[in-house]
Amino acid sequence: MSPPKRDILIVEDVASLAMMYTAYLSGEPVNIATASSGEEALAKFSVSIPEVVVLDVNLPGRKGLDILREIKARQYPTEVIIMTAQGSVNLAVEAMRDGAHDFLVKPFSPERLQVTVRNALDRRGLIQRVEALECDIPKHKFCDFIGDSLPMQAVYRILRSAAKSKATVFISGESGTGKELCAHALHQLSDRQHKPFVALNCAAIPHQLLESELFGHLKG
Repeated sequence: MSPPKRDILIVEDVASLAMMYTAYLSGEPVNIATASSGEEALAKFSVSIPEVVVLDVNLPGRKGLDILREIKARQYPTEVIIMTAQGSVNLAVEAMRDGAHDFLVKPFSPERLQVTVRNALDRRGLIQRVEALECDIPKHKFCDFIGDSLPMQAVYRILRSAAKSKATVFISGESGTGKELCAHALHQLSDRQHKPFVALNCAAIPHQLLESELFGHLKG
């Protein structure tokens, strides 16, 4: 059974160009809709949200970059590909800064459009997989940590693994990143969890006294 086709919206005010871009993508596993203005494009979002929008910059009424900003402001799960006949670096930078996935300069080849759309669909698919995985992660407390994102889950796995070892563990990181929390977690998960946990701020002890503070000393 073939996977379902994915929705794409082409926003182009020149009808012949819209038909040509549709033909370029006719061999792709996508459902293609078209709009001739930014207002018409946004109206289509109320019916069905496309995964990818191929958006011309020079549109009647509201310009393409305004529509791009509107799509991102509404937080639609959509990748936007900007296309224009005026290929300037400043315009490309502005479009990417506003959240565009890629930038096409007219005229472009069928292959260029096909590859760009495939890349945008792949990115959207990866985002959907990550969101699905995050939903499947059980929401539970881990020691004294707060957070269940994928990066934090990776930290928790490392701590569980290290806690089983009797080897010395060195935890590094900038101030405030949670090094002491990690140390507490290692202690709580280890076989020595019922023994004392002593936190010592070595930076606050003069180096001449550190050895005596840690190991004691005999007078003289």
